[in-house]
Amino acid sequence: MVAGSATKSEKNETGHCSVAGHATAALNVETVDDRLTTGRLPSVAAHVTCIDKTVVSCAVRAIGSQEVVLIVAGAESYLDIGDVVTFSLCEGDEQLFAAQTGIVHWVMAEGNTRVIAVFSGSRLDLLLNHRLVSDRRTDIRYPVDLQAFVRVDRCQQETRVLNYSLHGLCLASDVAFEVNRHYQASVICEGGSICLCVFPEWATKTTDVNLTGCSLKEEHGVLLTRRHTSSNAGK
Repeated sequence: MVAGSATKSEKNETGHCSVAGHATAALNVETVDDRLTTGRLPSVAAHVTCIDKTVVSCAVRAIGSQEVVLIVAGAESYLDIGDVVTFSLCEGDEQLFAAQTGIVHWVMAEGNTRVIAVFSGSRLDLLLNHRLVSDRRTDIRYPVDLQAFVRVDRCQQETRVLNYSLHGLCLASDVAFEVNRHYQASVICEGGSICLCVFPEWATKTTDVNLTGCSLKEEHGVLLTRRHTSSNAGK
């Protein structure tokens, strides 16, 4: 199964991707970003304040340019998809930056814990002076399964989003999209759709489906992280 959002976002954001009747295990080609599944920053802790003022202490698994991946004790927690929170990071007794506002945009159950991703409108890498931030790839890639439509000439081609980051996404479709060409796309979300401009940079063909890696404008990546909320937080 492709790891993905749980609870509120179980509505077709998890599991194997189905494209026009075909099922494909996306992990065979696009592996889950291991910053979501392994390790933690041993010296760093996060303190997250929920909308009801409950404070949750979390371990920190990874930090991206505008995102933090947290490990929350207990399979059921106060934190869920779409929640607007404030959070801060501490190293020992030192608070690393002032509390920031963020949105929980991705959740995964992991045994008796939950892994949550919080997106912030602030540049966390700059607040941390690039310390503790992953130097491998600043944008963490989140697996999902979202219906989408890409405009090809005058037709709308159904496709699915297998994963996204702040600056890109991966599409699975029955047809191949031309590399180095801009396409208009709409991603179907709870309560509506998000209009994006995608720019394919690579493409590959598996037995069942075409996979296309696309770059996004940052503002469109932000829309994907905010797809579960109408709040202005994180802008």
